[in-house]
Amino acid sequence: MMRFAPEQEEFRRAVARFVDTEVVPVAQAIDESAEFPKALFLRVGELGWFGLRYPERYGGADADMVTYCLLAEELARGSMSLAAAAAMQSLMGTSFIYRYGSDDLHRRYLVPALRGDLVATFEKAIAAVDAGEVAVVDVRVEPGYSAVATAAMLRGTEKK
Repeated sequence: MMRFAPEQEEFRRAVARFVDTEVVPVAQAIDESAEFPKALFLRVGELGWFGLRYPERYGGADADMVTYCLLAEELARGSMSLAAAAAMQSLMGTSFIYRYGSDDLHRRYLVPALRGDLVATFEKAIAAVDAGEVAVVDVRVEPGYSAVATAAMLRGTEKK
């Protein structure tokens, strides 16, 4: 059996309280509506959980992967829809910006995404193409949102 550090266990309990009080009561409605869980997504951002794995200078917590996994497990217990959105935000969409983005891109996109103010993710999976070759293929925009569609070659680039 894995034993967690006291801080990790305290964090897990905090996430479990959030899930029990704010996620579980609306999870079925989220799944039935097939809509993006915007209110909960924003709440996860307010709580700072998108930034768990990122440095504090970007609004992150510099937490380890075990702590992140505790978040993912608890969110999934309440709603796979929210857990998937949170994973995409904190593992994929923001990771490329952090690793390969300039200081300006970090300021303009990473920091707001870690707060939940921007959604940083892939619109659709591309089976036969390396994700490093195509950043966005298809963008649907709802009223009140804007999208920047770009294709980028990330292979062979380095973070400066």
